[in-house]
This record gives sequence, C-alpha cells and structure tokens, in this order.
Amino acid sequence: MSESRSDLDGGLAAGSTPLSFDLAAAWLRHAEADRAGFLSRFALIISEALPNHSQVHRVRRGLFRKTEEIVGVSVAFDNETYTMRLRDGQHLATEIEKKVKGVVLSTREIDPHTWMAGLMTQVHERTEKARAMADLLAAL
Repeated sequence: MSESRSDLDGGLAAGSTPLSFDLAAAWLRHAEADRAGFLSRFALIISEALPNHSQVHRVRRGLFRKTEEIVGVSVAFDNETYTMRLRDGQHLATEIEKKVKGVVLSTREIDPHTWMAGLMTQVHERTEKARAMADLLAAL
C-alpha cells in the first residue's frame, strides 16, 4: 500500500498543503452529505425510541418524482424542546426552546455536543421518574 498520509486525509493534515482543489472539494461534499445522512439516521432512531416526544420534520420535493427528505427533528419535554435541523441544506443547527405552561420564553442555538448532552440528561431524568413510579406501583 503506497498511499501517503497526505492521500489518506485529503491533503488536509496540519502542516501539509492540499493536493488539489478537486480533492479538497470532494472531501467537503462528503462531509456535507454526512450531515444530512446523520440527521436522517438520528431522526429515525429518536422517533422509534421516543415516539411520544419526537416529531420528524420532512419536506417533499419534486414535480413528477416525489422525494421526501428529513430536514429536522424535535424532541419535546414538559419545559424544553430540543430541535436539530439542517439549515441551508448543509449546516446542522441545534436549538433548545425553554417554555413554561406552553409559552415559549426563549430559543437559543447551541453547539451539537451541548445539545446532545442536554437531551441525554432529559431522557435520563424521565427514565428515573418512570422507574420510581414503577417501583411505587410495585410496592402497593
């Protein structure tokens, strides 16, 4: 295998110069396609795991041959809604909406890692509440 390190990473390693514009553009297209693929896979996983809390946002495109794309997913809890969407068809935007009694007080965009950690915390808290309720019912 005679591929150099530069060939394997698209020539984008620290301290190296890009091999060509075409190769760099191909890597960029691949990364952007992965975002849409990630969102689609994540939306399907969330909708199956939390069907009562999630909503998948889809868009239908095409005149004769209709295609349906997943452009976002929202996961709603009592006082927060976590939304991940594809902005401009390329960029993942993650937001948390805070609400009280159904009234939205604030919406802020945060980085995906913080968004995912917050979502996991909400799911964990819900799981603990459900487990406590099941234990209480079992004790009766």
